[in-house]
Amino acid sequence: MRRLTLGVAAAIALTVGDVAAAAPLPNLAASDPVIVKTFRPDGTVAATLPATSWWSVGDTRVAIDAGSGGNDVVDVRDSRTGAARYTILHGFRPIVLPGSQVAFWPDHNGVRDPLGDSLWIRLADGRIRKVLQLPGGDDTLLSTSFDGTARRAVVANGNDADVFLYDVWLRDRKTARTRRLTTDHQSRWPVLRSDGAVVAYTRERGVCADGVRASDIVLLTLRTGKRRTLTHGSCTRTYPQPTFLTNGSIVSYRGRRIAGTWVFDLVRVATATGVRTAIPRSTSGTFSVSQRQRLLAFDRAGGGVEVVDRNLATVRVLPTASGPSLAGDLRN
Repeated sequence: MRRLTLGVAAAIALTVGDVAAAAPLPNLAASDPVIVKTFRPDGTVAATLPATSWWSVGDTRVAIDAGSGGNDVVDVRDSRTGAARYTILHGFRPIVLPGSQVAFWPDHNGVRDPLGDSLWIRLADGRIRKVLQLPGGDDTLLSTSFDGTARRAVVANGNDADVFLYDVWLRDRKTARTRRLTTDHQSRWPVLRSDGAVVAYTRERGVCADGVRASDIVLLTLRTGKRRTLTHGSCTRTYPQPTFLTNGSIVSYRGRRIAGTWVFDLVRVATATGVRTAIPRSTSGTFSVSQRQRLLAFDRAGGGVEVVDRNLATVRVLPTASGPSLAGDLRN
């Protein structure tokens, strides 16, 4: 990146806001170690935010859960300065989307949606629109993922509290069409490839004696409806929560039963061949993938957050951070 040198007079004339606008945009948010911070690509801190349970960053905005005691509120701030921008009432688990949009779930108290089974978006002009409404009942939203343009969204909907039955749905915002993609009641954690053409999801094959669920990774091409099992789970090896790193590679948790104990880390899987590559120093902690940036960030064994590129080469380490969220990670 080329850097421009400013004259002394011009430099003095710059305001704090000008400096923030001119600096590289933050591309990651993480807890460090308790409060949340946004980080620029060089690892320096851009903004400091209140402690919270959920955060999502993208371009010039960062969104956090700010409610308490069931009073769910989404607080949206400037990712460069931390300055407050606006508040979304009766919502939680935000995702910062392209075009200054923010997706979120309805509040736990049922003020926005008594069924609690819908997906909402605040548009750039401030209007709030319901994107998806499912029947409700004992089911609820379990996870959400958007493609790179936020045109398409996939959700897992079901019950993971006691009956453990769930399925995957697709919503196309342009056509206003909702499609049910699975009916096996064993499918969850769907994620869209950035181009919106392929969905990867977890299909559970069964419950092992110690409660761990044997999980496959399945790829579904939306245009043709063709499905392919990319990895096969068992009671010695399982692959939950896949997400795309590039069009040709997926990152997933990997569980291995070793000497009677389950050990979890992350693995990169080539979508063409199924070849798996272990990601060094990864753990069962939080990870975030941005296909736009072709970066993976994860909680590191021994502490801190490590950021690696698509070749798994280390870009940087944030020694005291945890719970990374990369700009361009359009899922919750």
